Amino acid sequence: MRSIRLALFDMDDVVYTYTRADRIAHIASVTGLDPVFINERIWGEGLEAAADGGAFPTPELYIASWRDRLGYPLAVEDWVEARRLGMRPIPGTLALIERLIAGGTTVGVLTNNGPLVHLHRETLAPDLARLAGDRFLVSASFSTLKPDPQVFHRALGQLGFRPEESFFTDDMPENVEGARAAGLHGAVFTTPAALEAELTSIGLL
Repeated sequence: MRSIRLALFDMDDVVYTYTRADRIAHIASVTGLDPVFINERIWGEGLEAAADGGAFPTPELYIASWRDRLGYPLAVEDWVEARRLGMRPIPGTLALIERLIAGGTTVGVLTNNGPLVHLHRETLAPDLARLAGDRFLVSASFSTLKPDPQVFHRALGQLGFRPEESFFTDDMPENVEGARAAGLHGAVFTTPAALEAELTSIGLL
């Protein structure tokens, strides 16, 4: 009998490629601001990392933080469109998720992101949102972020699974180490083919 019942996936660069430059380009086109300035104010100064850790727990507080840092009244719709333009599905990973679900494995998402990604997940990641359902989780909901082992404990508590019966994959090795420290089975994502081999080796495919 299989001991792993839950397969938990990171989103960015695992299920969807993520290109920050494409996202920034759209924001620059909307606001007229310099892309270097946008990158520094939002990412360089740590706003996004703080948001991922729960510093701005509501969509309203989160978008207000962007407006404050940029000095521009950025519309939520423009934020969402910029995020969407920075993402492209990775068909091979989505196909593996479909196979896992067909085989009886529960699939969820744990991504270092804030409340707007969660609120607009069906626009940003429609296939993943459909497959994960209410198991699409963002780190900001747990007031910490990967690789902190606590984010995994809190996520599993919400999902109703024990660490030893859960598998996690992420493209960031430090995040996989955090999952392992929390007691989950973990594998660093490189390609869908490599992930397929890993899932087969642990009896999930």
